[in-house]
Amino acid sequence: MKRLRVASSLLFLSGFLLLYYAYYLASPVYLTFAIFNMGLGYGVGIENKTAIKVALIYAGVTFFFSLLFLIAGNPLALVEVAMSFFIIHDILSYIKVVVQEEEAEEELETGTEN
Repeated sequence: MKRLRVASSLLFLSGFLLLYYAYYLASPVYLTFAIFNMGLGYGVGIENKTAIKVALIYAGVTFFFSLLFLIAGNPLALVEVAMSFFIIHDILSYIKVVVQEEEAEEELETGTEN
């Protein structure tokens, strides 16, 4: 099973939504963030450590600001809140599994030395 499939897919989906905004509003800022999201989606998909760290921080910031928009009364922000939440959840569960695997490898290495 390929890990980080949910986070990668949601980052690509967020990029496509931003592409729609970029086309609809003719905004280069949305286009920049769309390319950034798709790049992060690719990096997370191939499990690049730097891309995973950046995606986690980016999803956290996006979650925070989208939650503020939701509280302010924008019900469409719920989509971005949910997507960011699931990206964060997927990345954190991946980090938990990787840390457990590394600890198991360290225990095997120290067990063979004794």
